[in-house]
Formats: sequence, structure tokens, C-alpha cells
Amino acid sequence: MRKSLKLLAATALGLTAFAQSAAAQQIVTATSGGTMISVGGGGQLLTLPDIRFTGKGNPGSFHRQNDADFADYGGSVGGVIETPLGFWGGYGVTGSVKGFFSNIDADDRVGCQNGCVIVDPTGTAIARGNTLRTKTSRDVDYWGGMVEAKFWQPDAVKVRPNLYRNDFFVVGADVRGIDQDNNLHGRAFSGLDVFKLKETIDTTYYGGYVGLGGEYSLGFLGTGGLMDRLGLRTFVSARAGLYEASTDYDGKFDFLFFPFGSKLSKSNDDLAFIGTLSFEARKDLGPHTSIGLYTDYEYISSVPKIKYADLDGTTRIEDEGEFASRTMLRFNYTWGGQPGPAPVYGEPLK
Repeated sequence: MRKSLKLLAATALGLTAFAQSAAAQQIVTATSGGTMISVGGGGQLLTLPDIRFTGKGNPGSFHRQNDADFADYGGSVGGVIETPLGFWGGYGVTGSVKGFFSNIDADDRVGCQNGCVIVDPTGTAIARGNTLRTKTSRDVDYWGGMVEAKFWQPDAVKVRPNLYRNDFFVVGADVRGIDQDNNLHGRAFSGLDVFKLKETIDTTYYGGYVGLGGEYSLGFLGTGGLMDRLGLRTFVSARAGLYEASTDYDGKFDFLFFPFGSKLSKSNDDLAFIGTLSFEARKDLGPHTSIGLYTDYEYISSVPKIKYADLDGTTRIEDEGEFASRTMLRFNYTWGGQPGPAPVYGEPLK
């Protein structure tokens, strides 16, 4: 967790420096009338691989139980600063710095009777009992910081599309992380403390992405007039990138009914794909202000999954694909440029 806090602090310093430099600029393009800052909060859904540590069967032949699955919600905060940078090759260019932080925690309990097996993560010691009840607590931070350039189409179109109009292309660099603190505590049904396992699994993703986006509507269904009356504009964008996924594992295990303890540290590097589909519904509140509902749907191809050791075996870091979804209500403020009325649409663009 300390690593994520340090990186988030660095991102915050970058946001501050970016805001100061952006405020000093006097560039105004046809793409954007000024520098925009957006802040808000909401909820985060994150799925992670199951924890399968305890076993059921005989010491020489047992299967792993599902001690904890993870598809849970938590809180999330985030912000964006975007400013015009001028023109490049006929395209209006804006630059932005974005960041988010989410925290999700969950508890699970699972019981075992008639043949419960525990192997420490180093594969050194094994214990078997008749009953076992295991409580698993997971505390997860999911965070990220991005630097992005948008290349806007030369002609600003003020007509609502009948379905979709592509407005910009995106190139960006990204660092994000999934940091897990997991605690497992096992007791016999009689109340006897059997074991404790405390582990951290920190994965940091470094990479870049490309994408595109624009305004969409369901005008072909006859809903354009309703959206106009509500004063809503709707946007969609898609991003896809490749990342280095660097995982560090640290585990501390203790049997509690006889004197045995072990520690294990492992690391692993992998290649990950992250794809994001984003939706926005925005309503102007005034010349400089608006409010928006933003939702990101993400697929992460490589999330660490711990394959725990059997006796005389080795604990390994494997991976599997997982999903995330984040929804935020954000307040947007634009300063600089020339304020003007909200766009007035004509007939939908065919």
C-alpha cells in the first residue's frame, strides 16, 4: 500500500504543476475554449481471482477450497485537468492529466469438516484436522494516473449524430496499480486457533494506449428530441493498450497450535492488455460549468492469481483476466477562452 500512496502523491504533484502551467497559457483553439478541471466521486466494481489456500481431503491427495471470491464494490474518487495545446497537422490538440483512486474491501468465511488440510506457502509444513473455519479479509486499492493527448477533428460539428460521430483520436501513457492486503485466519470449530496467513500482492501496470471517441445518440429511435429537452449530451470513447505488469508477493504464515512460521517473497513480470469503454452523459449548468456522469468498463488481461504450494512444492504467481467498472458523478469547470451559450442542435446528422 505504501508504494501506491507514493505514486499517488507524485501524481497529485504532477496535477498541481500541470494546473499552474495550464493557467498560464493563453492559447485558445476552436476545439476547446479554455482549461477544464473535473473532480468527483462514485463507486468502483472490481473482480479479482479467488483465493484457494485451504484444502480438503488427505495430506497426499486433497483439493483446494474457495476461501474467498472477489466481485465487490467500493468508493472511488478522481479528477481530470485538460487544456488546449494548439494545432498539429490540422488537428486541434488538447492535453490532459487524469487520475483515480478506489478502495474495496470484503470478508469471506468458509468451513471444512472431515479432512481439512493446511500447507504453508513455502511447502515446508503440513497439518490436518477434522474441522476448520477460515475467515478471509481482503483490502484492495485500485488506482491510476494517465497523461493523454487528444487530436480533434478540424471541423467542429454542432449537429447531434443519428448514431455516432467520431470527434477525436487519443494517444496516452498510463501507470496504474492493484494493491491487495489479504489476511486469512483459521480456527477449529472448537475455537482452537490453527493458522494465520498475511500477504500483500502489489501489481503495477506501466504502458501506453490509443483510442478514439465522439458523440452518440439514439436519434434513429426518435429519442433525440427528448435528449434536447433534458439538455443532455452523450459521448462514448474506447481505449486499448499494452502494459508491463509487475507483481510483488510477500507472505507471512504461522501455525498457531505448534511453533512454526515461514515467510515467502516472490515477483513476476508479465505482458497485459487493458481495454476500456467509456460513456459520459453531460448537462451544461452555465457558460463555464457542467455536470457529468462518467462510466468506465475495463478488461485487464493479467491479474495475479496465487497458486499455493503443495508439500515440498513451490508457490507460483499465475494470472487470469478480470473486469472492472467505475462510475463517477463529476463537476466540470472551464476557465479561460470565450464563454458562450450551450450548443443548439438542428436535425440529427444522417
